[in-house]
Amino acid sequence: MTCDWPIDRTCLPELPPLSDTPTPDEQAAYDAALESRNANEDLAVQVLWALSGRQFGSCPVVVRPCPESGFYPSPFSRDLVESPVGSGLYVLGWTGSQWLPIDCGCVGRCQRSGPQMIHLPGPVSAVQEVVVGSLVLDESEYTLEGDVLYRRGAIWPSQNLGRPMGDPGTWSVTYLRGYAPPAGMAKLVGALAAEFVNACSNGKCRLPRNVTNVARNGVTYQVYNPQQIYNDGKTGLAEVDLWLSAVNPNHLMAAPTVI
Repeated sequence: MTCDWPIDRTCLPELPPLSDTPTPDEQAAYDAALESRNANEDLAVQVLWALSGRQFGSCPVVVRPCPESGFYPSPFSRDLVESPVGSGLYVLGWTGSQWLPIDCGCVGRCQRSGPQMIHLPGPVSAVQEVVVGSLVLDESEYTLEGDVLYRRGAIWPSQNLGRPMGDPGTWSVTYLRGYAPPAGMAKLVGALAAEFVNACSNGKCRLPRNVTNVARNGVTYQVYNPQQIYNDGKTGLAEVDLWLSAVNPNHLMAAPTVI
């Protein structure tokens, strides 16, 4: 998940100035420069996210929890259906087209549920909104502790899965799922994005090229090709690679999980 990655643009080229009434050419130059900068920033984030083991980034998630075990209204009929996880928590996550049960993301079975508590699929960075029916709850009415959301002064309501979200008898939680990038990442993202900009504009670029040896003033330098960079899990930028060695020393492709 590449959501919520900070970017320090100090090292990036400044965008062309725009007057209060820009000409079509000025506007076109500005739009092209902005599009290029955004594309290189996105590329830098994607590269650092992948090389760091895909372990950082918190994205908004919407779930419809069922805090009680047993039977729930079927989303396809008026009948009641048994919870697919039996006793414990039943959580549905929105996939973009339908609601499906999702894993709680905890070790073993997710048993931390009750009248006033629900276990959200984690890791949970922050709760953005809780909506019961069409009412948005005030932040003072609930408390997040780890991946568990507690209700203050009331119990969590039942969930009618036979109705669309927002109808009476339904409720949802919107929260950020994932680990936020560590402090200081903004400068590294900006530095890598700047190198991508330089590579596209034939400027002075520190990114390794597709050569093996370079002789300069009687000294031979070895430069990794892109395939070697991929194998090593490094970018060729000392400050970036030092951070990657610290957070992903074994070059893992993804954070390990416990099944």
